[in-house]
Amino acid sequence: MKADARKEEYEHVELFTNARISRFTVPQGWFCYDLRGSDYDPGRPIMVEDYVVVNHAGTILTPTDLKLDQRKEHRRRLGGGLNFLGECLTLEQFCEEHGMDYPADTRKYLPRPAFRSEAGMFYAMEPEKAEALGSIGHLRMDFGRHGTEFWTSWFDHCGDKLNTPEFKAEIDEVVNELRQTVLKDRASMRSFCSDFGGELGESLGIRQFGYCIETEHYRYCLRCKPQEGDYDGYLWCYDKRVQEMNMARQQKSEVVVGRLTFANGDVLEFTDPTEYIAKLREEIDYISTTGMEYETLTDDPQTRKAVDDILYDLYGEENPRPLEDYTASTPTMKMEM
Repeated sequence: MKADARKEEYEHVELFTNARISRFTVPQGWFCYDLRGSDYDPGRPIMVEDYVVVNHAGTILTPTDLKLDQRKEHRRRLGGGLNFLGECLTLEQFCEEHGMDYPADTRKYLPRPAFRSEAGMFYAMEPEKAEALGSIGHLRMDFGRHGTEFWTSWFDHCGDKLNTPEFKAEIDEVVNELRQTVLKDRASMRSFCSDFGGELGESLGIRQFGYCIETEHYRYCLRCKPQEGDYDGYLWCYDKRVQEMNMARQQKSEVVVGRLTFANGDVLEFTDPTEYIAKLREEIDYISTTGMEYETLTDDPQTRKAVDDILYDLYGEENPRPLEDYTASTPTMKMEM
């Protein structure tokens, strides 16, 4: 992975670093060039070029356009050695020292490399899971035969109920910004994947890369596979509010509402009130031999009353307390026999 132009620490020549700088992070109005070393001494810079693959001897960041001549293959020979000042500083420190305005970062939607644990969010999934995750739909993208076009198709998920005007306005902004970087063309997508990693694995022999963009209400999962002859990318879109609501509902459903403990050490816990009541009713007749204890851990009035109904019935009595009593009082937590 390559360094971020804004975060890298440079030696003070113009701004020099031994690292390779990702061109996607170079601020507007600044210029980035690579230095080429000689075949005999790769670490000694002899040439300034737009981009160096072999014998890379460093990178410089400068507010000056060096106007490398296309007729000379976008390169310029260095007249002498570099004059290092023995000082290291960041881009922001350089601007402050020289009375320059630190370039504002105008990027609003910054993709981050995906974690392997997130890989499932970048592919098609079962409708039930897609609905639970708030899947809005996905955008399929292709750069065309020559790699410089931009064709898209949109596919709704779970109907179009989440494809709101609010979402449509935001996804337009997201895609328009990404068109300046990773979605500029196929070559740019390849470079972006090389610079930032995020590999998800291979599918049919094609390496897949994933990047996440999160906004206040939405999550965008961009899957890149820049290879001619296939679609180049997919942007999967999710409503975070639906995800959070369903997660909270799931967590609530997983709360233990009742527990049965037996003399032999067995413990049964229940998150479904119906299952808890049914098992209690099944085991209550054998309580004297199993040494069962029960704990009702929910304040749900209907569940608490159903438990007391079972206990009263054990003694051949009818529970005298109406449901309203359970609504107004705190639960009876535990019974031992």
